[in-house]
Amino acid sequence: MTEHSHPSHDSSAWDTPDFCPFCGTELTDPGQGFLDHLEESPTCKERFENWREAIASDIGSEWSG
Repeated sequence: MTEHSHPSHDSSAWDTPDFCPFCGTELTDPGQGFLDHLEESPTCKERFENWREAIASDIGSEWSG
């Protein structure tokens, strides 16, 4: 595994798209790999949904990301 640093599991910072920002797991790829990971990890999915809800007002209307 490549050396990297990632946020703590409570952080919503995304330092590198090659790793899940919620748990640090290396992803198969930064796009679909992240979506696949969310389906396989209920904890990360919940954290992502909470993060997305928290930033929704900053973005305005719904976004596709």
